[in-house]
Amino acid sequence: MLFKIKSIAIHFVLCAIITNTIYAGCGGCQINNKVKPSIESSAFLDEKPKSSKIDGFVIASCSRCNLGNYKNKKCSMAIEIDKNVYEVKGHTHDHRKAHNDDGICNALRIAHVSGNIKGNNFLAESFTLMDRPK
Repeated sequence: MLFKIKSIAIHFVLCAIITNTIYAGCGGCQINNKVKPSIESSAFLDEKPKSSKIDGFVIASCSRCNLGNYKNKKCSMAIEIDKNVYEVKGHTHDHRKAHNDDGICNALRIAHVSGNIKGNNFLAESFTLMDRPK
């Protein structure tokens, strides 16, 4: 009986070692995380970077209607990062569509943007509102 238990234990240990060796790999792979991706950033920006250079996804909507910038007398596109609202400069929106169900005055939208923050303005190099899922 004792021989049978030892045999089973040895068999179990050998199986564990072989399985571990097969799935663990050698550990010699060199990973280079400094490769620059060739696609746009997929980061959702939740704080303003120190460099003020923005590249990623942000909340975009009407600065007056949805983002609380009531000093504006008219509706205008803005982005929100870390509860700060930045007026978008260098991008125009179709104001005729602003009051549609998915327009900037009625909905918070996600936008992929790149550009710089200067003061209370976002100077857009690119600005793309994401389509709403259907």
